[in-house]
Amino acid sequence: MYKSRWSLSLLIGIIAACSAPGTAIAPSTPALAASAGLNVRPIMSIAAALIAPTELSGLIAQPFSLVRSESGEQRIRQILTSADGGEIMRVESALDGSLRFVAKAGVALDGGRLSESAASAHALRHLNRLGLSAPIGGPAVSGAAGRTLVAWSRQVRGVPVLNDGTRVVLNAAGALVGLAIEESPLAAPPSRIARSEAALVAAAALLPSGALLREGPDLAWVLPTDVPAGPFDERTPRSLAWCVTGVLRDGAAFAMQLDAGSLALLGWDVAP
Repeated sequence: MYKSRWSLSLLIGIIAACSAPGTAIAPSTPALAASAGLNVRPIMSIAAALIAPTELSGLIAQPFSLVRSESGEQRIRQILTSADGGEIMRVESALDGSLRFVAKAGVALDGGRLSESAASAHALRHLNRLGLSAPIGGPAVSGAAGRTLVAWSRQVRGVPVLNDGTRVVLNAAGALVGLAIEESPLAAPPSRIARSEAALVAAAALLPSGALLREGPDLAWVLPTDVPAGPFDERTPRSLAWCVTGVLRDGAAFAMQLDAGSLALLGWDVAP
């Protein structure tokens, strides 16, 4: 249940980002951008992989800026405009130069949708053009508002990193609308992982009266919600956790995360 809600949220978020990328990220200090931009691939070289040579003429690369993503990662933003100032492409990279976000303006949209196999093939072709590695495993393919979303979930040692991964948005012809890549920092895993049976007992002991477990426990890398937030310039690493879901006495759904080693409570979320 929670995985499907996250998938829908990601689809809505990436569609909004590709159609109006300026709303998702707040600007930071230009002075830091000047020192951080040395390792970033120029936007014109990225555009050359996605835009026909005849359409590159007259485009202008604007000065880059340092921004912060909704997940807290510092990024370098580059914008490519036409001669009259209209935005053609927006690109964001991590400070080490890793490409994180691309949004193209003016891509024709209609009500059509690609087949899953065709969408996957087009998405992989775009990633290859940008010099990005093909994600591991098969993607989930969905569609909305004339766009097709091809999403690969990130896994580390076979364990999913919740909300991380590579998402490519295409139009009905397979042209790139945008892409987003999220790779959160990970905390060191525990030296010994508790057995799933022990995690189930620990979770049951924390349930309020009348609550029932429905699914789990399953291992996942999660963002702890019951720990103090770090400084604004640091991202809280994901922790390896046993995750369970269930329902409260009143029927509200909940998700619980326990530290994979100590079985201490890391997070407790109740669906609105």
